[in-house]
Amino acid sequence: MPHGVAHCPPALTADAMRAADRYTIDEYGLSGRTLMEVAGRGCTERIQDAYGPLRGDAVMVLCGKGNNGGDGLVVARHLATNGVRVHVVLTSPPDALSEDAAHTLSLLRHLQANGAAGQRITVGRGGDLDALSETANALRPRLYVDALLGTGLTSDVREPVRSLVDWVNERTAPTVALDVPTGLHSDTGAVLGTAVRADRTVTMAAPKVGLRVGEGPPHAGPVDVVDIGIPPFVLDRAAAQPGCARQTTDAAVRAWWPPRRHDAYKYSVGTALVVGGAPQYTGAPALAARAAARSGAGYVQCACPETVQPTLAGRLSTVPTRALPADDAGLVPDAALTALAEALETADALVVGPGLGRAPGTEAFVRRLVVETSVPLVLDADGLNALADDMDAWAARREAPWVLTPHAGEFRRLAGEAVDLTDRVRTAQAYARRWGATCVLKGAPSIVAGTEGTTLLGRTHTSALATAGSGDVLAGQCAGLLAQGLAPVPAATTALHVGGAAAERYAATHDPRSMTATDLIETLPRVAAERFGAQ
Repeated sequence: MPHGVAHCPPALTADAMRAADRYTIDEYGLSGRTLMEVAGRGCTERIQDAYGPLRGDAVMVLCGKGNNGGDGLVVARHLATNGVRVHVVLTSPPDALSEDAAHTLSLLRHLQANGAAGQRITVGRGGDLDALSETANALRPRLYVDALLGTGLTSDVREPVRSLVDWVNERTAPTVALDVPTGLHSDTGAVLGTAVRADRTVTMAAPKVGLRVGEGPPHAGPVDVVDIGIPPFVLDRAAAQPGCARQTTDAAVRAWWPPRRHDAYKYSVGTALVVGGAPQYTGAPALAARAAARSGAGYVQCACPETVQPTLAGRLSTVPTRALPADDAGLVPDAALTALAEALETADALVVGPGLGRAPGTEAFVRRLVVETSVPLVLDADGLNALADDMDAWAARREAPWVLTPHAGEFRRLAGEAVDLTDRVRTAQAYARRWGATCVLKGAPSIVAGTEGTTLLGRTHTSALATAGSGDVLAGQCAGLLAQGLAPVPAATTALHVGGAAAERYAATHDPRSMTATDLIETLPRVAAERFGAQ
Protein backbone atom coordinates (compact mmCIF):
# COMPACT_ATOMS: atom_id res chain seq x y z
CA MET A 1 0.00 0.00 0.00
CA PRO A 2 1.64 3.30 -1.07
CA HIS A 3 2.66 5.74 1.65
CA GLY A 4 -0.23 8.12 2.32
CA VAL A 5 -3.01 5.70 1.38
CA ALA A 6 -3.56 5.10 5.10
CA HIS A 7 -5.06 8.61 5.13
CA CYS A 8 -7.73 7.46 2.66
CA PRO A 9 -10.73 5.79 4.33
CA PRO A 10 -12.04 2.58 2.76
CA ALA A 11 -15.20 2.08 0.76
CA LEU A 12 -16.26 -1.56 0.90
CA THR A 13 -18.26 -4.05 -1.12
CA ALA A 14 -21.04 -6.02 0.53
CA ASP A 15 -18.83 -9.13 0.71
CA ALA A 16 -15.94 -7.23 2.26
CA MET A 17 -18.25 -5.66 4.84
CA ARG A 18 -19.68 -9.05 5.76
CA ALA A 19 -16.16 -10.42 6.16
CA ALA A 20 -15.24 -7.53 8.46
CA ASP A 21 -18.40 -8.13 10.49
CA ARG A 22 -17.68 -11.84 10.75
CA TYR A 23 -14.06 -11.31 11.80
CA THR A 24 -15.14 -8.89 14.53
CA ILE A 25 -17.78 -11.31 15.79
CA ASP A 26 -15.45 -14.31 15.75
CA GLU A 27 -12.22 -12.71 17.02
CA TYR A 28 -13.52 -10.08 19.42
CA GLY A 29 -16.59 -11.83 20.76
CA LEU A 30 -19.00 -9.08 19.73
CA SER A 31 -22.33 -10.63 18.84
CA GLY A 32 -24.35 -9.70 15.80
CA ARG A 33 -27.00 -8.35 18.15
CA THR A 34 -24.44 -6.09 19.79
CA LEU A 35 -23.27 -4.73 16.44
CA MET A 36 -26.92 -4.16 15.45
CA GLU A 37 -27.63 -2.31 18.69
CA VAL A 38 -24.55 -0.11 18.32
CA ALA A 39 -25.39 0.55 14.66
CA GLY A 40 -28.99 1.48 15.41
CA ARG A 41 -28.04 3.77 18.25
CA GLY A 42 -25.42 5.48 16.12
CA CYS A 43 -27.89 5.92 13.27
CA THR A 44 -30.37 7.49 15.66
CA GLU A 45 -27.75 9.99 16.81
CA ARG A 46 -26.92 10.94 13.20
CA ILE A 47 -30.61 11.36 12.39
CA GLN A 48 -31.11 13.58 15.42
CA ASP A 49 -28.01 15.60 14.50
CA ALA A 50 -29.26 16.16 10.95
CA TYR A 51 -33.00 16.65 11.54
CA GLY A 52 -33.48 17.17 15.26
CA PRO A 53 -34.84 18.02 17.62
CA LEU A 54 -37.55 15.47 16.76
CA ARG A 55 -39.22 15.26 20.18
CA GLY A 56 -42.98 15.33 19.68
CA ASP A 57 -42.69 14.75 15.92
CA ALA A 58 -43.68 11.58 14.08
CA VAL A 59 -41.23 9.34 12.19
CA MET A 60 -42.20 6.39 10.01
CA VAL A 61 -39.67 3.54 9.92
CA LEU A 62 -40.00 1.04 7.05
CA CYS A 63 -38.43 -2.28 8.04
CA GLY A 64 -37.65 -5.34 5.94
CA LYS A 65 -37.17 -8.83 7.28
CA GLY A 66 -33.36 -8.89 7.31
CA ASN A 67 -30.70 -7.26 9.43
CA ASN A 68 -31.27 -3.89 7.76
CA GLY A 69 -34.79 -4.06 9.10
CA GLY A 70 -33.32 -4.96 12.47
CA ASP A 71 -31.24 -1.77 12.37
CA GLY A 72 -34.46 0.12 11.66
CA LEU A 73 -36.19 -1.46 14.64
CA VAL A 74 -33.34 -0.35 16.91
CA VAL A 75 -33.66 3.18 15.50
CA ALA A 76 -37.40 3.11 16.15
CA ARG A 77 -36.86 2.10 19.79
CA HIS A 78 -34.27 4.79 20.47
CA LEU A 79 -36.34 7.48 18.76
CA ALA A 80 -39.33 6.53 20.91
CA THR A 81 -37.31 6.75 24.10
CA ASN A 82 -36.27 10.23 22.99
CA GLY A 83 -39.85 11.46 22.77
CA VAL A 84 -40.54 10.76 19.09
CA ARG A 85 -43.83 9.25 17.91
CA VAL A 86 -42.78 6.24 15.84
CA HIS A 87 -44.78 4.14 13.42
CA VAL A 88 -43.01 0.98 12.28
CA VAL A 89 -43.99 -0.61 8.98
CA LEU A 90 -43.09 -4.31 8.63
CA THR A 91 -42.95 -5.94 5.21
CA SER A 92 -43.12 -9.47 6.63
CA PRO A 93 -44.78 -11.27 9.55
CA PRO A 94 -42.63 -11.41 12.70
CA ASP A 95 -41.83 -15.11 12.28
CA ALA A 96 -40.16 -14.33 8.92
CA LEU A 97 -37.62 -11.91 10.40
CA SER A 98 -33.94 -12.80 10.68
CA GLU A 99 -32.89 -14.00 14.14
CA ASP A 100 -31.28 -10.72 15.19
CA ALA A 101 -34.09 -8.61 13.68
CA ALA A 102 -36.65 -10.74 15.54
CA HIS A 103 -34.76 -10.10 18.77
CA THR A 104 -34.84 -6.32 18.22
CA LEU A 105 -38.57 -6.53 17.45
CA SER A 106 -39.11 -8.30 20.78
CA LEU A 107 -37.30 -5.46 22.55
CA LEU A 108 -39.45 -2.93 20.74
CA ARG A 109 -42.61 -4.84 21.72
CA HIS A 110 -41.46 -4.95 25.32
CA LEU A 111 -40.97 -1.19 25.31
CA GLN A 112 -44.35 -0.77 23.62
CA ALA A 113 -46.05 -2.67 26.43
CA ASN A 114 -44.32 -0.87 29.27
CA GLY A 115 -44.07 2.80 30.15
CA ALA A 116 -44.68 6.15 28.49
CA ALA A 117 -42.27 5.55 25.61
CA GLY A 118 -44.33 2.56 24.52
CA GLN A 119 -47.36 4.76 24.02
CA ARG A 120 -45.46 6.53 21.25
CA ILE A 121 -44.92 3.31 19.25
CA THR A 122 -47.27 1.76 16.71
CA VAL A 123 -46.52 -1.16 14.45
CA GLY A 124 -48.27 -2.01 11.19
CA ARG A 125 -47.85 -3.92 7.94
CA GLY A 126 -46.94 -2.37 4.60
CA GLY A 127 -48.98 -4.45 2.20
CA ASP A 128 -51.96 -2.08 1.89
CA LEU A 129 -50.63 1.17 0.47
CA ASP A 130 -53.99 2.94 0.75
CA ALA A 131 -54.08 2.18 4.47
CA LEU A 132 -50.46 3.20 4.79
CA SER A 133 -51.23 6.52 3.10
CA GLU A 134 -54.08 7.10 5.54
CA THR A 135 -51.72 6.43 8.44
CA ALA A 136 -49.16 8.83 7.01
CA ASN A 137 -51.80 11.50 6.47
CA ALA A 138 -52.85 11.19 10.11
CA LEU A 139 -49.32 11.12 11.52
CA ARG A 140 -47.79 13.71 9.20
CA PRO A 141 -44.30 12.24 9.63
CA ARG A 142 -41.44 14.67 9.88
CA LEU A 143 -39.18 11.98 8.49
CA TYR A 144 -39.15 8.53 6.87
CA VAL A 145 -36.47 5.93 7.61
CA ASP A 146 -35.69 3.38 4.90
CA ALA A 147 -34.61 0.08 6.50
CA LEU A 148 -36.21 -2.19 3.89
CA LEU A 149 -33.22 -3.85 2.25
CA GLY A 150 -29.54 -3.47 3.04
CA THR A 151 -26.38 -4.53 1.28
CA GLY A 152 -26.19 -7.62 -0.86
CA LEU A 153 -29.16 -7.00 -3.17
CA THR A 154 -28.17 -8.21 -6.65
CA SER A 155 -31.49 -8.53 -8.51
CA ASP A 156 -34.43 -6.24 -9.10
CA VAL A 157 -36.49 -5.29 -6.07
CA ARG A 158 -39.58 -7.48 -5.76
CA GLU A 159 -42.99 -6.91 -4.24
CA PRO A 160 -44.08 -5.88 -1.69
CA VAL A 161 -40.90 -3.85 -1.23
CA ARG A 162 -40.96 -2.45 -4.75
CA SER A 163 -44.30 -0.71 -4.19
CA LEU A 164 -43.11 0.59 -0.82
CA VAL A 165 -40.05 2.11 -2.48
CA ASP A 166 -42.18 3.92 -5.01
CA TRP A 167 -44.56 4.99 -2.26
CA VAL A 168 -41.86 6.51 -0.05
CA ASN A 169 -40.34 8.30 -3.04
CA GLU A 170 -43.66 10.11 -3.45
CA ARG A 171 -43.60 11.49 0.11
CA THR A 172 -42.73 15.14 0.65
CA ALA A 173 -40.95 14.67 4.00
CA PRO A 174 -37.25 13.70 3.79
CA THR A 175 -36.09 10.09 3.82
CA VAL A 176 -33.02 8.73 5.60
CA ALA A 177 -31.67 5.42 4.30
CA LEU A 178 -29.86 3.01 6.61
CA ASP A 179 -26.64 1.57 5.16
CA VAL A 180 -27.72 1.88 1.50
CA PRO A 181 -30.94 3.13 -0.10
CA THR A 182 -33.20 0.19 -0.87
CA GLY A 183 -32.84 -0.90 -4.49
CA LEU A 184 -29.31 0.43 -4.94
CA HIS A 185 -26.61 -2.15 -5.71
CA SER A 186 -24.18 -1.69 -2.84
CA ASP A 187 -21.12 -2.49 -5.01
CA THR A 188 -21.87 -0.78 -8.33
CA GLY A 189 -24.38 1.96 -7.55
CA ALA A 190 -26.78 0.53 -10.13
CA VAL A 191 -30.52 0.94 -9.59
CA LEU A 192 -32.10 -2.51 -9.44
CA GLY A 193 -35.52 -1.86 -10.92
CA THR A 194 -36.34 0.98 -8.54
CA ALA A 195 -34.55 2.58 -5.60
CA VAL A 196 -35.23 4.89 -2.71
CA ARG A 197 -34.07 8.41 -3.46
CA ALA A 198 -32.86 9.29 0.01
CA ASP A 199 -32.14 12.77 1.28
CA ARG A 200 -29.44 11.33 3.50
CA THR A 201 -27.83 7.95 4.12
CA VAL A 202 -26.37 6.70 7.39
CA THR A 203 -24.06 3.78 6.70
CA MET A 204 -22.31 1.36 9.05
CA ALA A 205 -18.54 1.18 9.65
CA ALA A 206 -17.50 2.35 6.16
CA PRO A 207 -19.21 3.70 3.06
CA LYS A 208 -20.26 1.06 0.59
CA VAL A 209 -18.70 1.49 -2.86
CA GLY A 210 -22.13 1.79 -4.47
CA LEU A 211 -22.83 4.95 -2.47
CA ARG A 212 -19.95 6.66 -4.29
CA VAL A 213 -20.28 5.38 -7.86
CA GLY A 214 -22.94 4.99 -10.54
CA GLU A 215 -26.37 6.19 -9.42
CA GLY A 216 -25.29 6.03 -5.79
CA PRO A 217 -24.59 9.73 -5.11
CA PRO A 218 -27.97 11.09 -6.30
CA HIS A 219 -29.85 8.30 -4.50
CA ALA A 220 -27.86 8.39 -1.26
CA GLY A 221 -27.50 12.12 -0.67
CA PRO A 222 -24.93 13.12 1.98
CA VAL A 223 -23.46 10.02 3.63
CA ASP A 224 -22.76 9.77 7.36
CA VAL A 225 -20.64 6.90 8.69
CA VAL A 226 -21.37 5.27 12.05
CA ASP A 227 -18.54 3.60 13.96
CA ILE A 228 -19.96 0.28 15.14
CA GLY A 229 -16.81 -1.03 16.84
CA ILE A 230 -15.05 -2.80 13.97
CA PRO A 231 -11.30 -2.15 14.43
CA PRO A 232 -9.75 0.10 11.75
CA PHE A 233 -7.17 -2.52 10.75
CA VAL A 234 -10.02 -4.94 9.97
CA LEU A 235 -11.62 -2.39 7.64
CA ASP A 236 -8.22 -1.69 6.05
CA ARG A 237 -7.70 -5.38 5.39
CA ALA A 238 -11.21 -5.69 3.96
CA ALA A 239 -10.47 -2.78 1.60
CA ALA A 240 -7.85 -4.92 -0.15
CA GLN A 241 -10.53 -7.23 -1.54
CA PRO A 242 -11.48 -6.90 -5.23
CA GLY A 243 -14.13 -4.28 -5.88
CA CYS A 244 -13.23 -2.24 -2.80
CA ALA A 245 -11.56 1.16 -2.92
CA ARG A 246 -10.41 4.08 -0.84
CA GLN A 247 -11.50 7.69 -0.92
CA THR A 248 -9.07 10.48 -1.66
CA THR A 249 -8.43 13.01 1.11
CA ASP A 250 -6.59 16.28 1.67
CA ALA A 251 -4.38 14.52 4.24
CA ALA A 252 -3.17 12.01 1.65
CA VAL A 253 -2.38 14.77 -0.83
CA ARG A 254 -0.40 16.66 1.80
CA ALA A 255 1.57 13.48 2.51
CA TRP A 256 2.34 12.93 -1.18
CA TRP A 257 2.85 16.36 -2.74
CA PRO A 258 6.51 17.23 -2.09
CA PRO A 259 7.35 20.67 -0.71
CA ARG A 260 10.16 22.61 -2.31
CA ARG A 261 13.49 22.98 -0.58
CA HIS A 262 14.67 26.51 0.01
CA ASP A 263 17.57 25.95 -2.42
CA ALA A 264 15.43 24.42 -5.21
CA TYR A 265 15.98 25.39 -8.84
CA LYS A 266 13.97 24.60 -11.93
CA TYR A 267 15.70 21.36 -12.88
CA SER A 268 15.76 20.02 -9.32
CA VAL A 269 11.96 19.98 -9.01
CA GLY A 270 11.18 18.04 -12.14
CA THR A 271 11.11 18.37 -15.93
CA ALA A 272 7.94 17.48 -17.79
CA LEU A 273 7.50 17.06 -21.53
CA VAL A 274 4.13 17.33 -23.29
CA VAL A 275 3.73 15.84 -26.77
CA GLY A 276 0.52 16.90 -28.49
CA GLY A 277 -1.19 19.25 -30.87
CA ALA A 278 -2.63 19.12 -34.36
CA PRO A 279 -3.84 21.96 -36.62
CA GLN A 280 -7.33 22.01 -35.09
CA TYR A 281 -6.31 21.15 -31.51
CA THR A 282 -3.60 23.50 -30.28
CA GLY A 283 -5.47 24.29 -27.09
CA ALA A 284 -5.17 20.79 -25.61
CA PRO A 285 -1.35 20.58 -25.32
CA ALA A 286 -1.24 24.18 -24.08
CA LEU A 287 -3.62 23.28 -21.25
CA ALA A 288 -1.63 20.16 -20.36
CA ALA A 289 1.67 22.06 -20.31
CA ARG A 290 0.27 24.86 -18.14
CA ALA A 291 -1.26 22.33 -15.75
CA ALA A 292 2.06 20.50 -15.43
CA ALA A 293 3.74 23.75 -14.48
CA ARG A 294 0.98 24.71 -12.04
CA SER A 295 1.39 21.32 -10.36
CA GLY A 296 4.98 22.10 -9.46
CA ALA A 297 7.18 20.84 -12.30
CA GLY A 298 10.08 23.29 -12.53
CA TYR A 299 10.67 23.04 -16.28
CA VAL A 300 8.00 22.12 -18.83
CA GLN A 301 8.47 21.74 -22.57
CA CYS A 302 5.83 21.18 -25.25
CA ALA A 303 6.62 19.27 -28.45
CA CYS A 304 4.21 19.52 -31.37
CA PRO A 305 4.05 19.15 -35.16
CA GLU A 306 6.05 21.85 -36.89
CA THR A 307 2.88 22.96 -38.67
CA VAL A 308 1.39 24.23 -35.41
CA GLN A 309 4.52 25.20 -33.49
CA PRO A 310 4.19 28.97 -34.13
CA THR A 311 0.57 28.93 -32.95
CA LEU A 312 1.37 26.90 -29.86
CA ALA A 313 4.37 29.06 -29.02
CA GLY A 314 2.05 32.06 -29.04
CA ARG A 315 -0.20 30.34 -26.49
CA LEU A 316 2.66 29.38 -24.16
CA SER A 317 4.71 32.41 -23.23
CA THR A 318 6.44 30.62 -20.33
CA VAL A 319 6.78 27.15 -21.86
CA PRO A 320 9.33 26.45 -24.62
CA THR A 321 8.07 24.54 -27.64
CA ARG A 322 9.79 22.01 -29.90
CA ALA A 323 8.83 21.48 -33.53
CA LEU A 324 8.49 17.87 -34.73
CA PRO A 325 8.74 17.12 -38.48
CA ALA A 326 5.35 16.52 -40.08
CA ASP A 327 3.78 16.11 -43.50
CA ASP A 328 0.32 15.48 -44.91
CA ALA A 329 0.21 12.10 -43.11
CA GLY A 330 0.92 13.65 -39.72
CA LEU A 331 4.18 13.34 -37.82
CA VAL A 332 7.10 11.70 -39.62
CA PRO A 333 7.97 8.93 -37.15
CA ASP A 334 11.75 8.58 -37.57
CA ALA A 335 12.42 12.29 -37.91
CA ALA A 336 10.06 13.20 -35.06
CA LEU A 337 11.69 10.72 -32.70
CA THR A 338 15.12 12.09 -33.58
CA ALA A 339 13.92 15.66 -32.97
CA LEU A 340 12.49 14.62 -29.60
CA ALA A 341 15.55 12.66 -28.39
CA GLU A 342 17.30 15.52 -26.58
CA ALA A 343 14.15 16.50 -24.66
CA LEU A 344 13.52 12.88 -23.70
CA GLU A 345 17.03 12.63 -22.28
CA THR A 346 16.29 15.28 -19.67
CA ALA A 347 12.58 14.64 -19.05
CA ASP A 348 11.42 13.19 -15.75
CA ALA A 349 7.87 12.63 -17.01
CA LEU A 350 6.11 12.61 -20.35
CA VAL A 351 2.50 13.11 -21.42
CA VAL A 352 1.51 12.00 -24.90
CA GLY A 353 -1.77 12.62 -26.65
CA PRO A 354 -3.51 15.93 -25.89
CA GLY A 355 -4.90 17.19 -29.19
CA LEU A 356 -2.41 15.07 -31.14
CA GLY A 357 -4.85 13.84 -33.78
CA ARG A 358 -5.12 10.44 -35.43
CA ALA A 359 -3.23 10.86 -38.68
CA PRO A 360 -1.46 7.63 -39.77
CA GLY A 361 2.06 8.97 -39.33
CA THR A 362 1.20 10.42 -35.94
CA GLU A 363 -0.20 7.12 -34.67
CA ALA A 364 2.89 5.27 -35.91
CA PHE A 365 5.07 7.80 -34.05
CA VAL A 366 3.09 7.30 -30.84
CA ARG A 367 3.38 3.51 -31.01
CA ARG A 368 7.15 3.68 -31.33
CA LEU A 369 7.58 6.37 -28.70
CA VAL A 370 5.57 4.67 -25.96
CA VAL A 371 7.42 1.35 -26.20
CA GLU A 372 10.90 2.82 -26.65
CA THR A 373 10.95 5.45 -23.91
CA SER A 374 11.90 4.69 -20.33
CA VAL A 375 10.45 8.00 -19.07
CA PRO A 376 7.34 7.69 -16.83
CA LEU A 377 4.49 8.26 -19.24
CA VAL A 378 0.94 9.65 -19.11
CA LEU A 379 -1.15 8.49 -22.06
CA ASP A 380 -4.22 10.57 -22.79
CA ALA A 381 -6.72 11.13 -25.61
CA ASP A 382 -5.11 10.39 -28.99
CA GLY A 383 -2.14 8.82 -27.27
CA LEU A 384 -4.57 6.13 -26.09
CA ASN A 385 -6.41 5.95 -29.39
CA ALA A 386 -3.16 5.14 -31.19
CA LEU A 387 -2.89 1.91 -29.18
CA ALA A 388 -6.50 0.79 -29.52
CA ASP A 389 -5.69 -1.72 -32.28
CA ASP A 390 -4.01 -4.05 -29.74
CA MET A 391 -3.60 -2.53 -26.30
CA ASP A 392 -2.48 -5.80 -24.73
CA ALA A 393 0.44 -6.13 -27.13
CA TRP A 394 1.59 -2.53 -26.76
CA ALA A 395 1.36 -2.68 -22.97
CA ALA A 396 3.45 -5.86 -22.90
CA ARG A 397 6.26 -4.07 -24.75
CA ARG A 398 6.43 -0.96 -22.56
CA GLU A 399 9.58 -0.10 -20.61
CA ALA A 400 8.29 2.83 -18.57
CA PRO A 401 5.62 3.15 -15.88
CA TRP A 402 2.35 4.12 -17.57
CA VAL A 403 -0.57 6.21 -16.34
CA LEU A 404 -3.61 5.84 -18.61
CA THR A 405 -6.37 8.48 -18.43
CA PRO A 406 -9.30 7.23 -20.55
CA HIS A 407 -12.91 8.31 -20.37
CA ALA A 408 -15.50 5.57 -20.89
CA GLY A 409 -15.44 5.74 -24.70
CA GLU A 410 -11.66 5.58 -24.87
CA PHE A 411 -11.62 2.74 -22.35
CA ARG A 412 -13.99 0.73 -24.55
CA ARG A 413 -11.75 1.30 -27.54
CA LEU A 414 -8.79 -0.04 -25.56
CA ALA A 415 -10.50 -2.95 -23.82
CA GLY A 416 -13.10 -3.83 -26.46
CA GLU A 417 -16.60 -2.53 -26.99
CA ALA A 418 -18.04 -5.50 -25.05
CA VAL A 419 -16.31 -4.52 -21.80
CA ASP A 420 -18.80 -4.19 -18.94
CA LEU A 421 -18.56 -0.83 -17.20
CA THR A 422 -21.42 -1.50 -14.79
CA ASP A 423 -18.91 -2.26 -12.04
CA ARG A 424 -16.39 0.44 -12.89
CA VAL A 425 -14.19 -0.27 -9.88
CA ARG A 426 -13.67 -3.97 -10.60
CA THR A 427 -13.21 -3.28 -14.30
CA ALA A 428 -10.59 -0.60 -13.72
CA GLN A 429 -8.79 -2.92 -11.29
CA ALA A 430 -8.82 -5.83 -13.73
CA TYR A 431 -7.40 -3.85 -16.65
CA ALA A 432 -4.80 -2.04 -14.55
CA ARG A 433 -3.42 -5.48 -13.67
CA ARG A 434 -3.80 -6.78 -17.20
CA TRP A 435 -1.94 -3.86 -18.78
CA GLY A 436 0.54 -3.34 -15.92
CA ALA A 437 -0.43 0.33 -15.87
CA THR A 438 -2.09 2.73 -13.47
CA CYS A 439 -5.54 3.39 -14.89
CA VAL A 440 -7.46 6.61 -14.27
CA LEU A 441 -10.96 5.77 -15.47
CA LYS A 442 -12.58 9.18 -15.76
CA GLY A 443 -16.21 9.66 -14.82
CA ALA A 444 -18.38 10.49 -11.84
CA PRO A 445 -16.38 9.74 -9.84
CA SER A 446 -13.05 9.12 -11.53
CA ILE A 447 -11.25 5.99 -10.35
CA VAL A 448 -7.51 5.47 -9.95
CA ALA A 449 -6.55 1.78 -10.09
CA GLY A 450 -2.96 0.71 -9.54
CA THR A 451 -1.23 -2.38 -10.84
CA GLU A 452 -1.13 -4.00 -7.38
CA GLY A 453 -4.81 -3.45 -6.62
CA THR A 454 -4.68 -0.12 -4.75
CA THR A 455 -7.77 1.78 -5.88
CA LEU A 456 -8.95 5.28 -5.04
CA LEU A 457 -12.18 7.12 -5.72
CA GLY A 458 -12.29 10.83 -6.48
CA ARG A 459 -14.46 12.87 -4.14
CA THR A 460 -15.45 15.80 -6.34
CA HIS A 461 -19.08 16.84 -6.01
CA THR A 462 -19.49 19.44 -8.75
CA SER A 463 -20.58 19.44 -12.36
CA ALA A 464 -18.08 22.22 -13.11
CA LEU A 465 -15.65 19.64 -14.53
CA ALA A 466 -18.07 18.91 -17.38
CA THR A 467 -16.12 21.23 -19.65
CA ALA A 468 -13.82 20.72 -22.63
CA GLY A 469 -10.17 20.53 -21.69
CA SER A 470 -10.54 19.31 -18.12
CA GLY A 471 -9.04 15.96 -19.17
CA ASP A 472 -6.03 17.74 -20.69
CA VAL A 473 -5.54 19.55 -17.39
CA LEU A 474 -5.66 16.25 -15.48
CA ALA A 475 -3.08 14.66 -17.81
CA GLY A 476 -0.77 17.64 -17.37
CA GLN A 477 -1.15 17.54 -13.59
CA CYS A 478 -0.26 13.85 -13.57
CA ALA A 479 2.89 14.50 -15.58
CA GLY A 480 3.88 17.45 -13.40
CA LEU A 481 3.57 15.33 -10.27
CA LEU A 482 5.38 12.34 -11.79
CA ALA A 483 8.19 14.72 -12.72
CA GLN A 484 8.54 15.64 -9.04
CA GLY A 485 9.15 12.01 -8.16
CA LEU A 486 5.70 10.76 -7.16
CA ALA A 487 4.88 7.16 -8.01
CA PRO A 488 2.05 6.64 -10.53
CA VAL A 489 -0.80 5.99 -8.06
CA PRO A 490 0.00 8.94 -5.75
CA ALA A 491 0.63 11.19 -8.76
CA ALA A 492 -2.66 10.31 -10.43
CA THR A 493 -4.60 10.48 -7.17
CA THR A 494 -3.11 13.83 -6.19
CA ALA A 495 -3.87 15.24 -9.64
CA LEU A 496 -7.44 14.01 -9.44
CA HIS A 497 -8.05 15.29 -5.92
CA VAL A 498 -6.41 18.68 -6.36
CA GLY A 499 -8.17 19.26 -9.68
CA GLY A 500 -11.47 18.34 -8.07
CA ALA A 501 -10.79 20.67 -5.16
CA ALA A 502 -10.05 23.50 -7.59
CA ALA A 503 -13.31 22.85 -9.43
CA GLU A 504 -15.24 22.88 -6.15
CA ARG A 505 -13.57 26.12 -5.12
CA TYR A 506 -14.52 27.74 -8.41
CA ALA A 507 -18.10 26.48 -8.10
CA ALA A 508 -18.38 27.89 -4.58
CA THR A 509 -18.24 31.44 -5.94
CA HIS A 510 -19.27 31.04 -9.59
CA ASP A 511 -21.96 29.26 -11.55
CA PRO A 512 -20.35 25.84 -12.23
CA ARG A 513 -21.70 25.95 -15.77
CA SER A 514 -19.37 28.85 -16.50
CA MET A 515 -16.08 27.13 -15.67
CA THR A 516 -13.58 26.57 -18.46
CA ALA A 517 -10.36 24.56 -18.35
CA THR A 518 -8.43 27.82 -18.11
CA ASP A 519 -10.43 28.77 -15.02
CA LEU A 520 -9.52 25.39 -13.54
CA ILE A 521 -5.79 25.95 -14.08
CA GLU A 522 -5.96 29.46 -12.65
CA THR A 523 -7.67 28.14 -9.51
CA LEU A 524 -5.05 25.46 -8.83
CA PRO A 525 -2.56 27.78 -7.06
CA ARG A 526 -5.25 29.15 -4.75
CA VAL A 527 -6.56 25.76 -3.69
CA ALA A 528 -2.99 24.48 -3.26
CA ALA A 529 -2.22 27.26 -0.79
CA GLU A 530 -5.54 27.01 1.04
CA ARG A 531 -5.84 23.25 1.45
CA PHE A 532 -2.60 21.47 0.74
CA GLY A 533 0.14 23.58 2.27
CA ALA A 534 2.24 23.75 -0.90
CA GLN A 535 5.25 26.04 -0.52
